Amino acid sequence: MTFFTIVMELGSSRPTFYFDVHGEINTDKTIELVRGRIEALGIRKVVVASETGLSALKVLDALPGHEVIVVSSAVGTTVEDSLIGDLAIGIADENILKELKSRGARVVRGTDPFWNLDAHTEITGIGKLGMMYFKVLSGGIHVCMTAILEATDAGHLSEGEEAIAMAGSFVGLDTAIVAGAANSVNFFKAFEVREIICKPRRPRYSWPINQRDWKGDLEKYKRFVKD
Repeated sequence: MTFFTIVMELGSSRPTFYFDVHGEINTDKTIELVRGRIEALGIRKVVVASETGLSALKVLDALPGHEVIVVSSAVGTTVEDSLIGDLAIGIADENILKELKSRGARVVRGTDPFWNLDAHTEITGIGKLGMMYFKVLSGGIHVCMTAILEATDAGHLSEGEEAIAMAGSFVGLDTAIVAGAANSVNFFKAFEVREIICKPRRPRYSWPINQRDWKGDLEKYKRFVKD
């Protein structure tokens, strides 16, 4: 029996892709990598964190026939003082929202389970600690996880069900994982990160973004900036 045979009997080998930088520039590659993992594992449900809906539309184009669950921030939420201004998130454009739904996407708009009432205070609760911990790996991994939690809370995933989640850094996609779903109240009891498909190699990027460690096309997002 060869060493290779022994290794294959113990498990399986699947790659993780590491991006050199964060950002929207990695969106197409992230979707390509997810498509490959879907084929390898036979997963039908894909969760995509999308604040404007543009990344979600790309996923729908690339993955016809799959169940796409779009998770976004609460209605009326804004990312203040970004490089392009105050960005309206939570899929604020009603035309994009209608298109997503008409194409079969299930849309969840709500609050990150780790983003508690003390978020804008000096208090460091368990939610903040969780966010700080997961951002050591990658901010996108934190968002992938919370997107799965929100999709499960909304009834689009069942606890223990395997799904793929995609997320990014600010806008676009640069991170994807395979996860075992759980409701947010059962996060520590049941949630599982089973595989990391891709992520930026270095977990941090500057804010406001500077097109050095975050790269991408911001022009198409200016339409979502509040006047």
